[in-house]
Amino acid sequence: MRVLLQQFNLRTDIPVKFGFQELRLSDPAIFDAPLLYITGHETFQLSAAEIKNLRDYLKKGGFLMAEACCGRRGFHTSFIQELQKVLPEYNLAPIPPEAQVFTLPNNIKSVGITPALAFQQENQTAIPPKLLGIEMDGRYVVIYSPYGMAGGWEMAQNPYAFGYDDAGALSIGENILMYAITH
Repeated sequence: MRVLLQQFNLRTDIPVKFGFQELRLSDPAIFDAPLLYITGHETFQLSAAEIKNLRDYLKKGGFLMAEACCGRRGFHTSFIQELQKVLPEYNLAPIPPEAQVFTLPNNIKSVGITPALAFQQENQTAIPPKLLGIEMDGRYVVIYSPYGMAGGWEMAQNPYAFGYDDAGALSIGENILMYAITH
């Protein structure tokens, strides 16, 4: 996240605090966080306390940014299932390409992808970004990428990962951060 925050600061002149705190979703301290970031490779299950806290956090104006690190199916499947438990009355749906999250600060129409994802996409080297979201009261409270971004933020994306290349991951990440702080 350090590179992403640094690039976001350079691109926007918005001051950032270089730090993070690992929290369990059951920890009441999540309500002090302006945004939560969740990533992983493997399957997982949320506890009842984590489900309740995350639901309350999102309903009270919180923002969740998530990604399937390296585009891993296990995390992707679990994330969708667990989010349905958190907000059963909402659907995680594709964010349309004209949404603000794709226009500010970067106007993103397509992004480069890793060799593994390119192979899966019939050897295309760039694709329109794919983000899923949950919209509540006119704003996205969850933005999720089924493709890996963190490797790109570290400027070391694994070529075997199903993800965006470094530049694409940074552009998408910057836009998600801008959306989170302006909505």
